[in-house]
This record gives sequence, structure tokens and C-alpha cells, in this order.
Amino acid sequence: MKARVLVLVVCISLAVVAAMAHGGEEHVMGTVTQVTANSITVKTTAKEPVTVSVVPATKFTMGKMAMKIDDLKVGSRVVIHATEPKEGTLVADTVEFGAAPSAQTDHQAHSQSTAKQPSNK
Repeated sequence: MKARVLVLVVCISLAVVAAMAHGGEEHVMGTVTQVTANSITVKTTAKEPVTVSVVPATKFTMGKMAMKIDDLKVGSRVVIHATEPKEGTLVADTVEFGAAPSAQTDHQAHSQSTAKQPSNK
């Protein structure tokens, strides 16, 4: 009986630690649709637009390189770690971004999707 209680306590403890590991941050992932000096709008993977405020303390990175908001372009993929100091307002702590899909990749994908199918004559 004591072993079951101990296992239960350990499981609950691990769940609490995992929940606290994110530090109460929201994660916004998707493609940048708009960049201003004060905010970034992202079309999320759920196809919903989310606007996140940017403050002077916001850190921008690509891999291990430090970047600036000016390096962020519409079409770039991002993961934004943000806090919600007020209900409904997200403020970015860190913005991790990668390159936008290349025009060549987009062209290849379009070509493959519109390729003619053999006709059944």
C-alpha cells in the first residue's frame, strides 16, 4: 500500500515539475504575416492570427546567433515564447526564427501539385 502511495506522489511531483518547466509561457508557432517595431503577427499552425507585442528586452535568435527584429521577414517561420501580463495581451520574451521557404521550394511544390495526370482515353 505504501508503495502505491509513493508511486502516486512521485508521479504528481513529476507532473508539477513538467508544468513549471515552461515558466507559464505561451508558445506561438507559425508563419510571420506582419512585423512592426512593436509587434509581430503570426499565422499559427492552427491557421489563427496571433499578435505578440515586442519590448526592448525581447531576444531574437536564429539557432545560436543573436538577431534583431529587422532581420525578421514576412513568411519566416517562428516560435515565440511569450508571457501574458494582462488578460489577452502577449509579450514576447524570445523569438526564435528560421528562414522563409525558398522560392525554388515553393515552385517545386506548386509544380508537383499541378502536374498533369495521365488521361484515360
